[in-house]
Amino acid sequence: MRISSSTLNSFSLPMRMAGLSLIELLIAMVLGLTLAAGVIQIYVGSSATERDQDARLRMQENSRFALNFLANEIRMAGYLGCFASMEGLSANDVLNHPVNSTMQPGYGIQGWEAAGTAPGDINNSVENVATIASTNAEWTGADFPGFNIPTVQAVPNSDIMRLWGGVGNSALVTRIANTGNPDGPTVTTTTNAGIEVNDFLIISDCEQVDFAQACVVSNVGLVTTITISNACPMGNVAGATLTSFAETAPPATVASTAEVMRLEGALYYVGKRDNNAANPPTLFRAVLDTDGTIAAPEELVEGVESMQLLYGVNTDQDVRATVDAWLTADQVFDWDEVIAVRVSLLMQSVEDGTVPAPQPYVFNGVTYNGVGTNGDLPQGERARRVFQTTISLRNRAIGT
Repeated sequence: MRISSSTLNSFSLPMRMAGLSLIELLIAMVLGLTLAAGVIQIYVGSSATERDQDARLRMQENSRFALNFLANEIRMAGYLGCFASMEGLSANDVLNHPVNSTMQPGYGIQGWEAAGTAPGDINNSVENVATIASTNAEWTGADFPGFNIPTVQAVPNSDIMRLWGGVGNSALVTRIANTGNPDGPTVTTTTNAGIEVNDFLIISDCEQVDFAQACVVSNVGLVTTITISNACPMGNVAGATLTSFAETAPPATVASTAEVMRLEGALYYVGKRDNNAANPPTLFRAVLDTDGTIAAPEELVEGVESMQLLYGVNTDQDVRATVDAWLTADQVFDWDEVIAVRVSLLMQSVEDGTVPAPQPYVFNGVTYNGVGTNGDLPQGERARRVFQTTISLRNRAIGT
């Protein structure tokens, strides 16, 4: 086979190489870096937007839960079963507590105003604020003896409220005997009453109301007998007499129908988990312990920076039960006149850095934007939003 010289020459010549010049490489690198920077910027912006939206959604969810929970509790404040409402100080309280006790169920609702937080007062947000004792002069309530605040560790600049009333189902009382038992009065009811030893009780015949503690609970068949003695952590006063229909001895005729239910007192305030200043502010709830003091508080919702309360009072006690004035707690003279509560919650994002810079907001009649005589911009980079609702006390609004 003969190979032509032209073919041989084509195999012997080196192959020609094609490539990019240095300028072309530099241009490609610049374009690539620009594109990468744009992608990174979009990603960072999307992440920041997602964090902001997530924080606001969590705030909205937490606020909805907090307001719904408070609304349900406030509506039932002062609930005494068939006894619609009462003059609190005239209730028959046979509980064995000292004069300076915080066991004060006769009020139905109580409140304490944080200093410098009236509508229109400038009160800036403070990061990592420490909790202080609620007995501090920071909080003031009604200016008369016997209006005592329980001791908890609370965040300053936020109001405190306590609600009293019956909880659970009421049970029919078949007999109340003030005599015949050396340990104290006895209340006979059915076993579905759900009453346990050391429970605080509301006993009412729709005309009278008694506050007592169940020191002995005996279930025999379908009958429950509750002894109102002093054999409890708090107990009842010696020689206690219940005013809800009292019969002498069987088979005396029952004059009227009475009922019994559990009594609960719940304190609401803004605190911090483990009282650690670095933790986010949280709405707490503390209920009665068996000795009438405050049991271990429970966390309800985190991110509640401040709770501000106004109380609607029916000063003229008209039959329409309308609000005549909205007052702070320290301005309320007669808590029996309170028929509504306006709750304002300043919510904050739990995590810092959810917004690119401190954000202005309006709360309790003040604009916090650092302009002129307005309040300063808040510290930190947290999202904030205000939520508000007004709740009517059902058992005050329907009258006596």
